[in-house]
Amino acid sequence: MTRELVLAAIQSAVSTVLEVDPATVSVGLRFVEDLKADSLALVEIVEIVEEQLADRGFAFADEDLDDLLTVGDALDYAVGRLG
Repeated sequence: MTRELVLAAIQSAVSTVLEVDPATVSVGLRFVEDLKADSLALVEIVEIVEEQLADRGFAFADEDLDDLLTVGDALDYAVGRLG
């Protein structure tokens, strides 16, 4: 899976949960500070991304979630785990 497809999945999830235009969701944005996501929104975003990438066997490890502060962090993490 390409980096672009993973980014599209993350943008789609953020857009759905936070009701923002997916085109405005860039890799430098911070989930809490810039996108104003609370803990429940973050869980929903994670679940949607996992659903969208399930056919690749992807899942976020719970212990890694606190380290994913930006869209770019989530993107790098997902791409790394997908190999």
